[in-house]
Amino acid sequence: MNDPQGLGAPRWAWVLWSLVTLGSLVAAPHLPPRIATHFGGNGAPNGYSNRWVGALVQPGIMLVLLLAWQGLWRLDPRRRNYAAMASTYRWIGGLLIAFLALVQAFLLTRALGWVAWNAARVLGVALGLLLALLAKGLPRLQPNGWLGIRTPWTLRDATVWRRTHRLGGHSGVVAGLALVAASVALPPAWLGGVVALPLLWGLGTVVASYGFFAQARNREDRA
Repeated sequence: MNDPQGLGAPRWAWVLWSLVTLGSLVAAPHLPPRIATHFGGNGAPNGYSNRWVGALVQPGIMLVLLLAWQGLWRLDPRRRNYAAMASTYRWIGGLLIAFLALVQAFLLTRALGWVAWNAARVLGVALGLLLALLAKGLPRLQPNGWLGIRTPWTLRDATVWRRTHRLGGHSGVVAGLALVAASVALPPAWLGGVVALPLLWGLGTVVASYGFFAQARNREDRA
């Protein structure tokens, strides 16, 4: 199902989607009439869906993402840059599918009564791992219209793009692992605050991109 040029989600992501979809269809008749599909910062359920909606919405989102990943790059005016980052583009698409699959597995096993883990801890760990793994690929991204730290300054200057993504990659791995550790170790009442870690990381990369841009302009002015 991959694009002939290798740009699309990896094959294993399609296999994972197939397994999640099949598992959701098998599990749906055995679920309670209403299942928890949204949780508060302390992990307590605060949103519910019909069993079939809860079972099939996530596989539907995964399918839309898989199909979109095949063609998003074609719509990008900078699509010539994708050849140099094809493996990273595939990797990011696969990671997003894996994250959604993990969330779906948790929702279904929790609804079936197989696990009683705190939702905030599980989702915090999953989000932290996603952030760390995504950040690891940031330095390999080329300027593009869809992925990465896309600020007015990174899109204007290729050097600012490289410096920002190098910094964002290293700091993102640290922020992601810190989110994993906080989600495991903190008391339940504090878990709602761990979402500040990726937010602070995102804000920091934006500020850094402007700083790198300002440095570049100052060097040009002095020259």
